[in-house]
Amino acid sequence: MMTLPPFEFLAPSSINEAVQLLHRHQANAKILAGGTDLIPSMKNKLFEPSYVISINRIDELKSIHFDALNGLRLGALVTITDVGHHPAVTENYPVLASAARKIATPLLQNKGTIGGNILLDTRCFYYNQSKFWRTALNGCMKKEGDVCRVAPSGHRCYAISSCDTVPVLYALNASVRLVSASGERVVPLREFYQNDGMNFHTMKPDEILVEVVIPPQPQGFRGGYMKLRRREAIDYPMLGVAVGLVMDEKGICKDVSIVLGAVFSCPFEVLQARDILIGKKITGKEIEEASQIAQDVAKPMDLTNFRPGYRKRMVKVFTKRLLESLAQGKELAD
Repeated sequence: MMTLPPFEFLAPSSINEAVQLLHRHQANAKILAGGTDLIPSMKNKLFEPSYVISINRIDELKSIHFDALNGLRLGALVTITDVGHHPAVTENYPVLASAARKIATPLLQNKGTIGGNILLDTRCFYYNQSKFWRTALNGCMKKEGDVCRVAPSGHRCYAISSCDTVPVLYALNASVRLVSASGERVVPLREFYQNDGMNFHTMKPDEILVEVVIPPQPQGFRGGYMKLRRREAIDYPMLGVAVGLVMDEKGICKDVSIVLGAVFSCPFEVLQARDILIGKKITGKEIEEASQIAQDVAKPMDLTNFRPGYRKRMVKVFTKRLLESLAQGKELAD
């Protein structure tokens, strides 16, 4: 049986109390929200904190608020179920609701949170194993070793970002609000992540993610998300593609975001495709060129149970399907 390491459980009832506890313990503490990723990781001895700080008693982190002027604000403890089904999300940001409904299973969606999905640890089949398994391999760069088993001659960890909501949140220009004992700051998601499997975000050790802020979307916005996995439930994405498209009344593309997930250690926006699409009517020619660019820039590594070459080809397939659908005014259903 895989057991949890020993720890002291702390349950603050306010954000201020939580950040004070985290400031006091920092590297020796972990924040517990839904626990759907943290608890299995602790059983695998990937994390062995001396203190677990549960924020589940802080009701203000469970709030959902939308208004047409300021957009949507989701507390970090809003469950994936609510992101997928709450009217404030489904009516105003259907692409985000669709991505949330693709996560894991209904049971895990009831426990998992939007903040937890944003902070989901990067994954790799050399890392996400039991301590016994890792010890037999002499560990990996991210835990107990000094070599990345995916790229032994490399100089960083290549574990991948596998959070379904974040590519969509990129396309929606979302930001996160972070709070620490010394104050708070709002960081656009595009500035929050970095392409390093060990240090994949820029949140400081004494900060807590308390809120996700999504601005109102421009008129003519359409979005879609597609996910590659072996099963239609439970599995993390082996590839995720989000597309946000803004079209004017004449059918001209005003803006576009193509964001890849589960390819690099952070979500990756295909900026090169923007010049192909913006300012034009989107035809099969533009879709083919933009989809090919997305495939060309994707560099998946061999760290999932799909081969890298297949995942790379599916980047083009998913991008093309999404652009074709959205250009016709259709948002892909689940």
